[in-house]
Amino acid sequence: MRYPVIVEQKNGVWRAVIPALSDLCAEGSSYEEAVQRARQAAEIYLSQVRVTTIAVNENNQELRRGSPKSVLKSAGKFKGDEEAMRLHIEEIYAERRRQREEAEREAE
Repeated sequence: MRYPVIVEQKNGVWRAVIPALSDLCAEGSSYEEAVQRARQAAEIYLSQVRVTTIAVNENNQELRRGSPKSVLKSAGKFKGDEEAMRLHIEEIYAERRRQREEAEREAE
């Protein structure tokens, strides 16, 4: 499979992010090293999960693609809970990063 990778350099460190894989990311001292580490992290991650596809009824015009924030805003179900939801999502991302880092260490 092929995935788009966003590569950027900040403060002398290269960072490669694969948004399609729960924002999987890796860092390196060079562009090539960051991309290679992202590839390795993606392979480790994908070896530990199941990938499948589902059919979705597209007749419901209220369901539109977008960011989680835009979906929640349009649903209106969490009005007033934006800060709690943001913190919860950050916790989920932190746990995913911790799991990926642990898998990378085990693979070395």
